[in-house]
Amino acid sequence: MAWPTKQVKIGDAVLYRGDCCEVLKTIDSVDLVVTSPPYNLGAMPWKPLGNWKPGNIAGAGGGAKWKLGPNSGNGVAYGHHSDAMPWAEYVKWQREVILLLWQRLSETGAIFLNHKARVVGSKLWMPTELLPEEVELRQIITWARPGGLNYNPVAFMPTSEWIMLIAKSAFRLKSRGVSGLGDVWVMKPDRSNKHPAPFPVELPMKAIEATNDGVVCDPFMGSGTTAIAAIRSGRRFVGIEVDPRHFDMACDRIKAEQ
Repeated sequence: MAWPTKQVKIGDAVLYRGDCCEVLKTIDSVDLVVTSPPYNLGAMPWKPLGNWKPGNIAGAGGGAKWKLGPNSGNGVAYGHHSDAMPWAEYVKWQREVILLLWQRLSETGAIFLNHKARVVGSKLWMPTELLPEEVELRQIITWARPGGLNYNPVAFMPTSEWIMLIAKSAFRLKSRGVSGLGDVWVMKPDRSNKHPAPFPVELPMKAIEATNDGVVCDPFMGSGTTAIAAIRSGRRFVGIEVDPRHFDMACDRIKAEQ
């Protein structure tokens, strides 16, 4: 079902319920993007060896987030969005979103894109596949986080995710002190959030507070965690979320924060 685009303004936050590609085409400029797209865990980039299956929940933790709904397929049950898109379609979609963001970045802007490298079968898949040629990858920050018990005889248990810093050539961190913080961020996941795949508010806070003032954007807003960080940092915010239930969740959290 295609939901019509809806716009809500709460304080300095402008929120859109709708397709992120369509909404981004209407936005002129943003200065900072902090986001985490769906990982498409219900599909795979190649046929694996052994008995690995897409959507296998062994050791995934938080089993409720894997429950299947009418649009979820295997993977995380986002609701309106399927986490099991055909792989080529997923890559094409992500490249389109990232390019749209890049085109709307100010000349000193940057994108902090949280994604996850994963072993599929006996090979490592890296989220750099999702980056269009036009963008410039500046750095890969490691989010060190406790992981679920995901035993795999071909690889060590994953306890980290990536934050890809995609930056315009004139982008600079706010200060020398910030640049000395390091490229490994140790943060626990948010276990209290009802969204099926949230990141902790500390993650966008680190990115926002390390950068200069400007408009913050999250095209995969989810429950509004990046918005909360932007509000606490005194920044304006633009958020986009396709799922009506999660959009309403974000609105409620932002109103409470305001």
